[in-house]
Order: sequence, then structure tokens, then C-alpha cells
Amino acid sequence: MAQPPEAPAVSVSRAELLWITFGAWTGGVCILTLLPLLLIPRLGIGAGMAASYLIFFLAWQPVQVVTQRVAGIAPAVVRMIVLVAAAAVCAYYLRELVIATSRG
Repeated sequence: MAQPPEAPAVSVSRAELLWITFGAWTGGVCILTLLPLLLIPRLGIGAGMAASYLIFFLAWQPVQVVTQRVAGIAPAVVRMIVLVAAAAVCAYYLRELVIATSRG
């Protein structure tokens, strides 16, 4: 049985990785801001928040894999923890702002 050809390696510069990371982080903030507002009424607070973070981590995985290959496992894990914490804080305040403005 013939082996499928390997995909060619793609090089990513540090500046490109920074922009990819920033884009994924911004999308993660949006996920953590708006998804709980949709899921909590249907699943409850615990399951709604857990599902939101699960979806955020699934969306973050491709960037995490690239970061691990570029920087190594330990720096990538530390970077992920810092970025997830920052996204969670930003999302919390944005979610409160959305709730406050929707109440009028």
C-alpha cells in the first residue's frame, strides 16, 4: 500500500505567529463573551460556562500546536495560560457591558 505524500513544511515567522495568536485571542474573547449568553439559559450556568471554555480551547488548539513547535512546550503552555486568563477577564467585562446595555 502506497504512503500518501507528506505535506510540505510551512514556515511561519515570529511576526506572523504574533498576528495569528492575536487573531485567535480576539476570536476567543468573542467566544467567551457571547457564547455564555446563549448557552447559560439552555444548559445552566455550570454547563454553559464549561461548554464555552471547551469551544474556546478547541478553537485555540491549532495556534497552540504551532506555538509549541516554534517556542517549545513550556513557553507555549505559559503563553496559553496568560492569554486564556486575559481573554477571560476581557470577556467578563464585555459580557457585563452587553448585559447592562441590553437592560437599558
